[in-house]
Amino acid sequence: MKRTIFFGITLFALGALAFGQSSQDLVSQADALFLEVESTLYTPEIHETLKGKMLQVIDLYEQALERAGEDVYILTELAHAYYVLADIFTEDTKEKQKLHIAGQEYAERALRADPDFAALEKEKGFIAAVKAHGNVAALFWTYSNWARKIDLGGLGSLIAAAFRGDDKKLYAIMERCIELDPGFEYGGPLRALAAYWAKHPFKKDFDKVDELLTQAMEDYPQYLENKLFYVQYYLIPKKMWAEAKAALEEILAADVGEGDVLLQNGMVKVQAAELLEEVEEKLG
Repeated sequence: MKRTIFFGITLFALGALAFGQSSQDLVSQADALFLEVESTLYTPEIHETLKGKMLQVIDLYEQALERAGEDVYILTELAHAYYVLADIFTEDTKEKQKLHIAGQEYAERALRADPDFAALEKEKGFIAAVKAHGNVAALFWTYSNWARKIDLGGLGSLIAAAFRGDDKKLYAIMERCIELDPGFEYGGPLRALAAYWAKHPFKKDFDKVDELLTQAMEDYPQYLENKLFYVQYYLIPKKMWAEAKAALEEILAADVGEGDVLLQNGMVKVQAAELLEEVEEKLG
């Protein structure tokens, strides 16, 4: 309760300070604070402190958006920020889904803030507009929030999404991201498409999972989530328990790196330690 009150007071104070500032001033503050969070090594001990800063980041971007209107950059960073808040700083599944829904909405607004995207979508549909779009960040955070929202609903949600045709839209988004920049977010499009093939309810393809994640690990070894995905989406489904154990131990022994990989790498080490216990149980 005290933490909730503290964060509420902090956000109120930020709102008061932001009064009279330009949208660019607010964006600059949000960008700097977001980078500070991403460049801080995650540990459970500072979880609440970092979460409070993420809430501040979102508040600053939302205030900037009120002043700027449908600004593509601000909308995209809000989608990014909501993803991080849900993925790293939220435990409750329902709350995670709500945050990913908000992130998806902001990301889709970023796409449609481009008049060319909006016109082509109206004329030829969403997938055609995606295939012609050039903003990899807006595309990536649309996919990431959308896919996580579906995944959190379990198998039934995945099946329903496939029947709605969401899988085709998601595949088109990530195929376009790989065309534009496979290295975005340290191999993010490679990770995302690998997870797509690992989780699709009707057409899993573990050869593609292996190929995509091997490329991500080779190209971006400093980003530990690439190897964690390899464990989660290839080694464990293939019941390669010894290999999974070795890979998780490599993650735990790896250098945490520097700069904007620290937040994610710290979280990955926490997840790897938890997963290692499960894998060791399988080995007996």
